[in-house]
Amino acid sequence: MTPPETATPARRPPAGGTVTSAHRPLIGPALGAALLWIGSRLTMLALFFGLEISVWWDVYYYFTRVAGLPTVGLGHTLVEYPTPVVWWLQLPYLLGGRDQVAYVALFMVLMGLLDAALTGWLWLRGRRAGSTVAAYYWMVFTMLIGPLVYTRFDLLPSVLAAVALLLLARAPGVSGGLVAIGAAVKLWPALLITGLFGRRHSRVAVWIGFAVTGVILVVLSLVTGGWDRLVSPLTWQGERGLQIESVWATPAMVNVLAHPGRYVIQFSQYQAYEVFGPGVGAMLTVASVATVVGGLAILALGVRAWRSPGHDLYTDAMIMTAVIAVMIITNKTFSPQYLIWLGGPLAVLVLTRTGRAGATDRGLLVLPLVLAVLTQLIFPLFYSWLTDAGPGTGRTLMTLVLALRNIGMLAFTVMAFGRAWSLLGGAGRREAVVEDTAAGPAS
Repeated sequence: MTPPETATPARRPPAGGTVTSAHRPLIGPALGAALLWIGSRLTMLALFFGLEISVWWDVYYYFTRVAGLPTVGLGHTLVEYPTPVVWWLQLPYLLGGRDQVAYVALFMVLMGLLDAALTGWLWLRGRRAGSTVAAYYWMVFTMLIGPLVYTRFDLLPSVLAAVALLLLARAPGVSGGLVAIGAAVKLWPALLITGLFGRRHSRVAVWIGFAVTGVILVVLSLVTGGWDRLVSPLTWQGERGLQIESVWATPAMVNVLAHPGRYVIQFSQYQAYEVFGPGVGAMLTVASVATVVGGLAILALGVRAWRSPGHDLYTDAMIMTAVIAVMIITNKTFSPQYLIWLGGPLAVLVLTRTGRAGATDRGLLVLPLVLAVLTQLIFPLFYSWLTDAGPGTGRTLMTLVLALRNIGMLAFTVMAFGRAWSLLGGAGRREAVVEDTAAGPAS
């Protein structure tokens, strides 16, 4: 029988005067965390200013589309993204980003504020539980991905996922609503609802928050953009080709090394580099089948989570991690910023990891750091070696890095899914020190 979920009472200093972790001075540790955050972000900015326009291009693209919105209308603006994305991307413009440079600066400031807010929250929640490692993990993981964190809006669904988990014990309806908002940004986060079923008595509230928020956003999208604009992201995704960085493009990219004349790598109308040549059509079919299989696997995991009599926050975060990983590897695209999606749930895994010291759990936290480094090497650091260079050492080296990253991502997905499935079988039901973190006040 699962014990009642209650917050652990605030600890008082013992009579002998020893100061517990909850009563240690804040200034020193907080200053250290702040300095690390500033230093890591300055490192990212140094890379940003030192790189060619490729890392900036998406923000310029957002600006161009937002600036042209009054002329072409919402129905023909950024049709590859859900309608609410346009509202979000208008914010830097409305705040004064009326030229490209100002827009880029304000966009990055907004991303930085999101990043700083989650870092601070993780630090405060971690300090209550006696460890601030989660905040440091988030800082390191995002730094290793590089300047893409601030030049794409994929940070938003990652932060929303983390906050939904952090608020689950206190405000399950809000958590459900945050997942719906994430779905309004990238569509796939709707599947993260499966990671909010840990507390049986709060599942109805989660669904109500998810449904009400989702309906409101759909209605607003219909009213402002119409039906065609509502479904355009699905149409866009369905018509895309095989992006060179995707898992399913790996065989073709390796084959390019042996038979470069048989393949063409070019920037397509879908604003991504795609590969064309022998076997590509077959791999697109395989990717479509994999998407269906991945969806069924996520559904099975969700049913298992729903049927669980209750499980802890660590298990919820593991479910979200597994769902995101499945979505990434089954897709025919794998833009480098997709890896950011994992950051939020991974940070919550670190936050709630008390008592988990197994090799699998450690691997699930270390491997993403390696994947982040490999991803940054691919883009933006040496992307031209894949797209522009002819046969040679550069293309060979970066193709091998790409293949290694994708194999690592496959391994991570299998590990995460297997671990989530296993935790739902019983290990994740125990309520230990983790519940102090899960049920504590939202700092």
